[in-house]
Amino acid sequence: MKRPIKVKPGHFLCGLVLLMSVLLFPGHAFSETISLPISIDYPLLRSLVVQTAFTDTGQSAVLLDENNGCRKIIVSEPTFAQKDSYVVFKTKIQMRIGMHVFGSCRMSVQWEGYLDLIQKPRIDKRWMLTFDTVDSMIYDKSHKPAKIAGIIWEYLKGSVYDYLNSITINHAPPVTELKSFLRPIFPPDLQARAEQMISSMRPGEVKTTPNAVRVGILTEVDEIDESGRGREPEQITERELARFIERWEIWDAYLVHTIASLSKEPLTPEDRQIVLDVLLDTRHEFITALSENRNMDFVRGQFVTAWEHMSPVFRSHLGDDPSRSILSYLAFFTAADALIALDRIGPTLGIEISRNGLIRLARLIGDGESVMLAYRPGVNAKLREILGLGAPLPISGPAFDGEEMKIGPGSTRQKTDGNCRPLQTIFRFFSQPVWAAQNATGTDRHSIAEWIVQENNLDQYMERIKTLLMETSGQALRKGNLPENYHDLYRLIVMSTAWQESCFRQFKEKNGKVTYLRSYNGTSVGLMQINERVWRGIYDSNHLRWDILYNAQAGCEIIDIYFSRYALRKIKKMALETPVDDATLAKAVYAMYNGGPGQFHKFLKRNRRKTFHLSDALFFEKYTWVYNDQWEMIRQCLFGR
Repeated sequence: MKRPIKVKPGHFLCGLVLLMSVLLFPGHAFSETISLPISIDYPLLRSLVVQTAFTDTGQSAVLLDENNGCRKIIVSEPTFAQKDSYVVFKTKIQMRIGMHVFGSCRMSVQWEGYLDLIQKPRIDKRWMLTFDTVDSMIYDKSHKPAKIAGIIWEYLKGSVYDYLNSITINHAPPVTELKSFLRPIFPPDLQARAEQMISSMRPGEVKTTPNAVRVGILTEVDEIDESGRGREPEQITERELARFIERWEIWDAYLVHTIASLSKEPLTPEDRQIVLDVLLDTRHEFITALSENRNMDFVRGQFVTAWEHMSPVFRSHLGDDPSRSILSYLAFFTAADALIALDRIGPTLGIEISRNGLIRLARLIGDGESVMLAYRPGVNAKLREILGLGAPLPISGPAFDGEEMKIGPGSTRQKTDGNCRPLQTIFRFFSQPVWAAQNATGTDRHSIAEWIVQENNLDQYMERIKTLLMETSGQALRKGNLPENYHDLYRLIVMSTAWQESCFRQFKEKNGKVTYLRSYNGTSVGLMQINERVWRGIYDSNHLRWDILYNAQAGCEIIDIYFSRYALRKIKKMALETPVDDATLAKAVYAMYNGGPGQFHKFLKRNRRKTFHLSDALFFEKYTWVYNDQWEMIRQCLFGR
């Protein structure tokens, strides 16, 4: 016999309330409290304290100066570190104490050393961060515990405590900037949710970590609907493609602007590599997304990933300079970190990266400059410098805005003088004048016509192309850091890449009109098929299109980047027992040239399994032809036989 189930009155009432809530408010989302971080790295904290309280010469503060210096205390050069749940405030200290008698200082004692204050950070309702001293230690110049200064210290430490304990850092401006940033990332139909979250912001717990003091911003957000997780992202329609591209271009312009803020900083090679990795990865991901996954959350995801990788670089270089607008940098870091935290909560918050939000962020590190976030095709010299690529490539040939140009009758025909020697070919190529006009002149047309291949000029054309690529690859090797034992392989990769990418062509002609070679998806151009979106700001788009020498130089530089800064570096980290053979290394470099840095390990995986992409196989075919001097195979590529 089953026993009857007993229901307590309290449980019944709670269940009834819950049931009524579901029935009456089926779409209502209950709120939960989350904490958004304000992370103040210790170098940034030092800069904030210097700006606030160490404003005298040499980042110092005079705490006491009486009787013409007979009683004087100076603190200087503050630094911060962590000890358990406390902050250690370290500062240099100079003290003097004496008796002022008849206008002179008698029996004075001077001492110089270091002071450590063990402090507990706390924040009040007005967002004022303060530090309560709970203990102190004093050291001599050798950083050993001081004994002689004991009497002096006991007499003067009250003045020191009073001053250093009075230091406050106002976090209200960064929080205000955060609120201004958060509002536009919520779409119009979710503004009520945004206002609820923003209006509920209040100070939370203050914690110390080995690298930073973290202040929590408590806020209320709608409870996340987990039922949406795991579903395939909603695909945008073709009609929304233009909006998708425009949004990404604004994000890419923001990314470049942010990277350019590092132009005055002494970046380490590791920092440069992180920045280059992020830039190339985000851009190659966009090229893939154009054809595979045009999800409208794409930009937000890229922002999150990019900031997670680059945040340490920006914090280490922008936070340790008191002459800068440190509170603006703190607001920048706080807004970016908050977006990361919100993204981790879940996609159902409905946030998206807006143009206005990115512009507001960019202005925080723009030193007051106007920010438009324009997506420009020209060269950004600061960007090249930050990435360690040096000065922009020299301009040597024509460039204009048109997509095609007319070529006069017979202008593509070249004389087939049997006595033409390689020296004459080199002279003819390097004696070409430099063009600056944007409109194609007769000289431009003649120059471009000389780089159009036909069956009756194929042999001469190939000699010129090979000479061009040998010269530009040599320039790249002299400029770069590729070890000499890889030089021959590098030249082989350059030739094979040009063959695979364009059949050694910069231009094509039809019905008396010439246009530059463009890839099937419209992103890559010219002899080396340089991707204009991936390499925007690093090379000039118009010259990539119309100047074959410039295009070749860019391609050689890119291959050198993938060879030396990616392939060799990654292989060294892998510490393989068996060295990678030349053919595998060449195919790995090309895989990155074709698909970005992420292709390196993906190719090695394909190589182990012998499951190659079509692009892998086609490149290796060209590599084999170049290696074996099978130049006659170019006819198959150009003319189908």
